[in-house]
Amino acid sequence: MSLFNPLLPFIGCCLGICHCVAAEPTKRTVSTEVVTSNQFPFSGVKNVSSLDGSFTLDVQILNLDIVSVVELNLSDGLPVEPKSARLMVEQRIAQMGRSHLDAKLRAAYQPLGTMMTYALDRYPVIIFDRQAVIYGVTNMEEALNRYRQWIDKDQSGGEE
Repeated sequence: MSLFNPLLPFIGCCLGICHCVAAEPTKRTVSTEVVTSNQFPFSGVKNVSSLDGSFTLDVQILNLDIVSVVELNLSDGLPVEPKSARLMVEQRIAQMGRSHLDAKLRAAYQPLGTMMTYALDRYPVIIFDRQAVIYGVTNMEEALNRYRQWIDKDQSGGEE
């Protein structure tokens, strides 16, 4: 009797498990950056969890109007006299904390930085995986359909 005979069921079981694990489909995360404003509200993000079950979405919505909100919080109700206005702004900054203000400003200017990084000249815009850009769409479901069409066309070599 061979030493391997008692081990054959164990080896077969291990190989089967490994085969099952290897056969599991891998979900790819689609990085999605949305640059918009209050004028173009974005919708449909909660309705869409993946493109076709093999993708998951990582959506980051960047609103260009956040800069105005931060500026308004600092400047609201300031006196006309410059020295008094400066003093009041300094008090507001001290009250909220300099590091907190810095973090708010970084977040507020991120949409503009994203636009500059990709050399984009208009919005609303959706950027998929840092390679596909869709302008003028404010609904994630519609944007994903267009992205899927682009992927399908790209994978088929441009033939339809």
